[in-house]
Amino acid sequence: MTAVYVHYPYCETLCPYCDFFSSTRSEDQGFFPALIRDLERWNHWLDEGPVRSLYFGGGTPSRMSVAGLRQVMTTVARLWGWPASPASPAEVTLEANPGDVTPALLAAWREAGVTRISLGSQSFRDEELQFLGRRHDAAQALDAARMIADAGFASYSLDLIFGLPGQSDRDLDESLDMLAALRPPHVSLYGLTIEEGTAFGTALAQGLFDEMKRDQWLGMYQRVCQWAQSLHYHHYEVSNFAQPGHESRHNRQYWRNRSWVGVGPAAHGQRLTAEGLERRGNPRSVRAWRQNLEATDRPFLAGAGLRESLSADAWLREACMIGLRDLELGIAPERWCGEFGIDDPALFAAIQAAKASGWIERSGACRLTSKGLLVADQVAERLLNATLGSDQLQGASVLGQVPRADV
Repeated sequence: MTAVYVHYPYCETLCPYCDFFSSTRSEDQGFFPALIRDLERWNHWLDEGPVRSLYFGGGTPSRMSVAGLRQVMTTVARLWGWPASPASPAEVTLEANPGDVTPALLAAWREAGVTRISLGSQSFRDEELQFLGRRHDAAQALDAARMIADAGFASYSLDLIFGLPGQSDRDLDESLDMLAALRPPHVSLYGLTIEEGTAFGTALAQGLFDEMKRDQWLGMYQRVCQWAQSLHYHHYEVSNFAQPGHESRHNRQYWRNRSWVGVGPAAHGQRLTAEGLERRGNPRSVRAWRQNLEATDRPFLAGAGLRESLSADAWLREACMIGLRDLELGIAPERWCGEFGIDDPALFAAIQAAKASGWIERSGACRLTSKGLLVADQVAERLLNATLGSDQLQGASVLGQVPRADV
């Protein structure tokens, strides 16, 4: 299975919490021709079709031209192809800002081949949206969600951010009540994390606000999990909940740490081979990205962007760390070791210690328990860095932050 991620970096405004590469400049006139060249270049590096998942992220992909969107769809079909069976079509997701959504645009996206919308609603309270630097208000978020529901998409998702400074349980419930009334097929409920290099990171360092205390943050996380369960959403990933059949196929490719293609500035891709994992990434600049594409005398991504290689042993550790996010599929270290002909007694000792602490359950695959979910980052870190002395994990009791999804 090949997944393709397309990064459209342009935004009208920059959200103060976002650490993804984005720009408020006007779209480069050569952006889409460069994007097509980038797809062709990645195809030479990873030609494993058909594409079962295509994701337009950003930035603000709902601002891209429909003509550009169609160009990408046509190129992906030419290079990798789509699944042959109409009973199992590709998942094509586009991230959208509520203020951009119109019935006409939704119809154009559907006609172009988009099957799933990820709506960046983030909150249904105007004061919270203003704090988050969003350019829409609660009414626009509600209108956009209803338009998407009426437009006939195979699936769609709404985002909500909790854990804002000063947010109360009542504030959170107000947004959750709105979500319950809309009942989207998929919801992503993210706890706010302050990243270095963002406007929020600077404001926090300057003492302009305080982060929510950890116990309150965790209480809110448990609150959203219980809310989702009460509405019969399947909690299939740390921050994601879905009705049956509406889980994000694209994100699951990330959580399995397998092969995918990433095009556009700052995007990265990787391929899994018998020797391990090779990872390549584009420069975090539109200009540098285009210059690299035009440098035909250099090998693929030589001297620019990310170049990383992991041995099979290192890939196994990383796959276990990331795979714990998937609460349904979990991780399968024994099977993965068998696939690569490797052994890792320290990793298995760390898994056994986590099981003894009640953080992991083993019924075929290894999965986080409800107790382990509250220390997910610590468990993942210990699997990544396991040594034969990892039995100290059994008595650990530190609480850690629930990881934030990147896509």
